[in-house]
Amino acid sequence: MRSREGRRLMEIRNALGMIHRGENVRLESIFYGGVDIHDRHRDMRLDIDNMSYEELLALEERIGNVSTGLSEEAVMKLLKQRKFSSWRLKASLDHEPCCVCQEEYVDGDDLGRLDCGHDFHAGCIKQWLVLKNLCPICKNTALKT
Repeated sequence: MRSREGRRLMEIRNALGMIHRGENVRLESIFYGGVDIHDRHRDMRLDIDNMSYEELLALEERIGNVSTGLSEEAVMKLLKQRKFSSWRLKASLDHEPCCVCQEEYVDGDDLGRLDCGHDFHAGCIKQWLVLKNLCPICKNTALKT
């Protein structure tokens, strides 16, 4: 019993010391098992939330590009396309512009529809999908491969 109290006291002191030094301490780690004072990898962890823009650019240069987009071939194969027609929208007058380029749709524009049902100018969404396979509106996976 006494050794458990001593261990708890040591964990509290370590947590307070970490807080005093400005280190990140998660509340749940204190309540559910104490602060891991023997974390061998603590110095290797990155706090990207508190990094400057320049530090983030330097990090990108070090780790390289991590692509979350699709290949152009996959986009061409999976993207459903149709022509925009304003007469289809007469009943609902609240159609939004393309959220990628912020331009209104004009009759005859090529549209690309994502799996979630959102439409965009085909050219805009193709460029987007090569960079990121997420819907710009709802953030769901844009095209399932």
